Amino acid sequence: MPEVPPGPVRRDPDVEAALRAAVVADVAWTVGGRPRVHGVLPLVGPDGPVLALPWSELETARSLAAAGRVLLCLSEPQGAGRAWRPLAVRARTRLEEDPEGDVFTATLLEQELLRWPPSRLLADSVLLRREHWWWLPRLLVHLEVLDDSPLGARESREDQLLVVAGDGAGGWPEATVTGPAGALRGPAPAPGPALLLGQELSWPDLERWGRWSWQGRWDGAQLQVEQAPGPTGLPPVPGLLRRWRRHRALERACRAGLAAEPPATPRVTGP
Repeated sequence: MPEVPPGPVRRDPDVEAALRAAVVADVAWTVGGRPRVHGVLPLVGPDGPVLALPWSELETARSLAAAGRVLLCLSEPQGAGRAWRPLAVRARTRLEEDPEGDVFTATLLEQELLRWPPSRLLADSVLLRREHWWWLPRLLVHLEVLDDSPLGARESREDQLLVVAGDGAGGWPEATVTGPAGALRGPAPAPGPALLLGQELSWPDLERWGRWSWQGRWDGAQLQVEQAPGPTGLPPVPGLLRRWRRHRALERACRAGLAAEPPATPRVTGP
């Protein structure tokens, strides 16, 4: 995709429709010349596409804002709506801190509840929202979409997303989907530091989301692996005690993120 100069960018209704229809996506960016990838739920707010990260992901949100440019990859078709299509969306980022959760609750919560069952356990009623107040504050990473290009769709658990870092510390990453035996479902990215990401989700409850990756260097034809993943596939079905511990860990992480700085009025930051 060619470099796009700064300036006003027109909102694309087709891209926004695809984002609304997606269940999950991957956001890729470059840190220190190496690619990073994070699983997200893409939402569309009044100002356009946005990632509403909980405060347990404070470091990730601020890293996305500092990078200033990301590649949002729609490659998981399972559970998606009719308007979904596989896309690689190039965007600039702007971070809005919403420590009271007012913006998220007013404009995005309903959309998240409709598409992400785990959130329903925390915020599907007034009583739940009071009990889990720490889930409503969000780090809103607004995406200013610049352009998009076709991307292969994952057709099975064996399919993976190849992400290669862009030129320079702040370059846009490139991505493609690999099929059986590493066959590419799209043009080969240019050589560079890379990771190969696999994933599996439990449907339809989405309680478990297994993600694993091989890291190394892409030479233009294959990945030279430097670090292999540990366990792959879905995590085991959690029992009651494990669910409780996971819930408590999420609460502690969200509270810690909120305590990192005194809550204030929503702040907006960008590159």
